[in-house]
Amino acid sequence: MTSVLLLALAPAPLTQGSAASLFALDQRASIDAVFDTGVPVAKGRWKSIFIHHSRTSSGNADSLASAAGGLADHFVIGNGAGCVDGEVQVGHRWSAQLPAGVVPGTRSINADCVSICLVGDFDRNNPTPTQRLRLAQLVHTLQSRLGVGANRVYLYNGSGTAADIGTGFPVNAFREQLLP
Repeated sequence: MTSVLLLALAPAPLTQGSAASLFALDQRASIDAVFDTGVPVAKGRWKSIFIHHSRTSSGNADSLASAAGGLADHFVIGNGAGCVDGEVQVGHRWSAQLPAGVVPGTRSINADCVSICLVGDFDRNNPTPTQRLRLAQLVHTLQSRLGVGANRVYLYNGSGTAADIGTGFPVNAFREQLLP
């Protein structure tokens, strides 16, 4: 009877269009949960990190997945409109250790590049302080566990597409926080 009850209460496994979420903001160790993937993270698999904005005022992994090609990113960080401010959503591509998809404004992303999308239009607004905090936590964790140097963390500006980070993102302040 207990087994049946536990099975009934168990969450459904992640499907291609869904994402798992991390909420704890004050415990850096909580971000390490991103390495609890369905497919083990192979040593040397990931060599760079690409960060961009969604160019939408709101959203989450599910709404971004509704675009052609599904969710292109490994991670989505919410802004409080569509998901919790600072919520790190782990996409199916990361859980299955698949390459990033095509982000609008790019032709492709290298197969060894981790893609992170911040929800927001940073040509019109700034990212929230909580988004910036969670981005720094996530990127530090990825850098240290994957061996990605600061020179391999990419943020572009000026394309006017979702592939860049927007003019309101504090690029220099963020770069100062990166691990060498």
